[in-house]
Amino acid sequence: MSTRSTRFRFDGDVVLLGRVAVPLVVLALWQVLAMSVSGFALATPAATFEALVGGFRSGWMIDGLQRTMTELVVAYALAIVVGIWVGVVLGLNDFWHDVFEPIVLGTYAIPKVTLFPIFLFVFQFGMDSKIAFGWFHGVFPVAILTMSAMATIEDTHLDVARSLRLSRWQTFRHVVVPSILPGLVIGLRLGFNLTFLGIVLGEMFASRAGLGYTLVEYIAGVQTAPMLAIIVVLVLIATVVNVGFFALENHLGSRGSDTAQMA
Repeated sequence: MSTRSTRFRFDGDVVLLGRVAVPLVVLALWQVLAMSVSGFALATPAATFEALVGGFRSGWMIDGLQRTMTELVVAYALAIVVGIWVGVVLGLNDFWHDVFEPIVLGTYAIPKVTLFPIFLFVFQFGMDSKIAFGWFHGVFPVAILTMSAMATIEDTHLDVARSLRLSRWQTFRHVVVPSILPGLVIGLRLGFNLTFLGIVLGEMFASRAGLGYTLVEYIAGVQTAPMLAIIVVLVLIATVVNVGFFALENHLGSRGSDTAQMA
């Protein structure tokens, strides 16, 4: 085995060890902090786990999770469809790209929480306002990174697609998607995170169901154990999805490196 491969293997083992150590250190610090203050201020990890299990057994955690995940899936699906469509259209047309890029970037920079009353007024009190608010959070990174990734497509590839008289769908599937996939995956990851954030914020501000609403209820009642249990569930959902996206990004990156070496 070469020295270089041994070093890479050692570095990989160290990274893996660090990733395992981080949550353990967090739990240890959490336990120490909880022991240094009253249980009224911060529940211990054990008490939080007990509240988590109790929440699933009694059903309130399941009900809130189902509501939040339903809103999240719908909002994220809409963000993906609209974001990719806008990014591809603006990326293929220089005129519309120059016209709308400053508008898209400027709108993305607006603190979106300040616009929630508008969504509440338009879509009323219910799931629709949270879905629209989550979509508004997530659509911009998908559109912006898709638009940026479109610049990586070789003009010759598009010319070949035209010469072969491929339909728009065939061009999108066989030319556009393979070319923009690495950048698109990053946009999808950021879009998920912001969509998730928008859904939870919407539930916290104006809702009668969902984990965000339940979280506010427990905060108001100063019940730290179930409050932390909800936070743990939200963190786990975000972590699992992001780990999946990071794995996909690494796979695409390694595949691109192998292709370059073969060339």
